[in-house]
Amino acid sequence: MGLGRPTTLAHITDAHVTKFGRRTAVLKDLTIPILDDLIEQFLERQVDGALFGGDNIDNHGDGAGDLDAFLGLADRFDRWLCTVGNHESANAMRGPGRLSKDQFIERVEGHGPRLERSSWSEVIGDVRVIGLDTTLTGTHGGFVTPRAMDFLARELRMADEPHIVVLGHHLLAAPWAPYQLDAWNAEYLVANRGDVISLLSTCPRVRAYLCGHHHASRIHRIAGRGDSSGFYHILSPSPAAFPHGARLLTFEDEQMTVETLKPRIVGITEAGREAVMGGRKAQRFATLGWTRTFTEYVEGRTSDNEAVLRYDAPATSSRPQSALDERRVS
Repeated sequence: MGLGRPTTLAHITDAHVTKFGRRTAVLKDLTIPILDDLIEQFLERQVDGALFGGDNIDNHGDGAGDLDAFLGLADRFDRWLCTVGNHESANAMRGPGRLSKDQFIERVEGHGPRLERSSWSEVIGDVRVIGLDTTLTGTHGGFVTPRAMDFLARELRMADEPHIVVLGHHLLAAPWAPYQLDAWNAEYLVANRGDVISLLSTCPRVRAYLCGHHHASRIHRIAGRGDSSGFYHILSPSPAAFPHGARLLTFEDEQMTVETLKPRIVGITEAGREAVMGGRKAQRFATLGWTRTFTEYVEGRTSDNEAVLRYDAPATSSRPQSALDERRVS
């Protein structure tokens, strides 16, 4: 199944593509040129395929137009797959112009999800990619249904590729640990994440769980059942929100290399930093009492953006190491 060379994949999540976006904490007015630039960079790197991790479209007011724009960009790749996010899973009855989850899936058929099963499994090079639907229709929170869990278990058991990655939207672990913020737990995490982690840990060829939704950059290793078992939890930023970026993943025999590509649009970082500081997430972060800034939190460490990840590395913690100090809120 191999290509005779390492398989390279793009991970692009939370693109929020929209034709008529209004700038909030996300630069929704620039989503199309930002994604266009990143795709150009990935094409220059000759990736074997692209994985879109949900919230691919903004889906507020003109979901059909947003999807047309997204498809026009995504189709620049010879091979691309996607999963759904909470923006694709919005209840169409809650606002005019919104696409339902089924309407989105029907339009992207052939690129991962299908109407009869929104979780899916495909092979690119020597990598088995399992798309896991973590959405609950009409809510921001995450959950993996028993049917999806059964599908995941079966695909893990049957896969014979040397590398497996699971593509979800919601997080399995909180980068804001050890602090507790109930609103973020409910909005960003998979509610039954313990069951998902236990299942993924049963397969030693699972290299990574890829996610987004939180618009931050973080990489850590989740412990498995042995000293050197486990998998990497790779949280990727949104292209359209500070710190702006998408991942290039290279799968080799013993290790995976992660690079973060940034939009090359002049002034984008400064505009994104100003916008994100006015958002609700920055306001909630301020309540935690950390001494570092919110932008430092979402940007992460150097090792959260450029890393060589050995598959046999020991897991030092079952939760992510924070880029910030670990004082608890009193």
